[in-house]
Amino acid sequence: MLEIHVDPPKWVNGCLDLKVERVNISTQTIYVPEWEGVVFFLSTKLIHNDPSRKNEEFWLPFYGLSDIVTFDAYQLAAGSKTTDHFCLPETSAVVNRQEKTRRQIAVRGHVKIVASYFPTEEEWRKNKAEEEERWHPPLEKHWPGTLWRPLQASLEILLPCLPQSECIADCATPPPINEGERFVVPDVFQFHRDWNERGKALADTLYQKYSACKN
Repeated sequence: MLEIHVDPPKWVNGCLDLKVERVNISTQTIYVPEWEGVVFFLSTKLIHNDPSRKNEEFWLPFYGLSDIVTFDAYQLAAGSKTTDHFCLPETSAVVNRQEKTRRQIAVRGHVKIVASYFPTEEEWRKNKAEEEERWHPPLEKHWPGTLWRPLQASLEILLPCLPQSECIADCATPPPINEGERFVVPDVFQFHRDWNERGKALADTLYQKYSACKN
């Protein structure tokens, strides 16, 4: 019912300029949520703590998430489209709460664009009512987002290499992340100096171990 179209992405002044169109290809009106309507996932290499387990691809949400929650949606008529312009950063912070680290990982390789929608007004209103009920006090009994169940369309793209890259060997390879590292909203840990120092040391270690550009 929903398709994603993009123009070829390009880096401009440290920002990945990306035009995203969401097109309703169905014969009926659909409903597009305002909260996290478009989320970007970065393909990463997940490194397990158990060395006997093989490293694997993990799609890490890194852009488009928000702690400002609304359950409103707007109509997208049959055959119509909505266009957004995004500016993706060169790096994104990941946090490991257990190890108390925060570090930057490169936004490179493959990105998956995920767009959410509800096929009917009834489905949207039902989900909205259920979710608003869960957000009523006492909040400690509720898990935000648990019942928010839009359908999703996705598109995977390969990002261009940064213009100033001195080594292109890593351009298309997924950045490594350790178990427990996630994108956090809001990023309050940017103000924790000790977390960032430990994260910097971890980033240096991973670079030496996994980067094709280390030499």
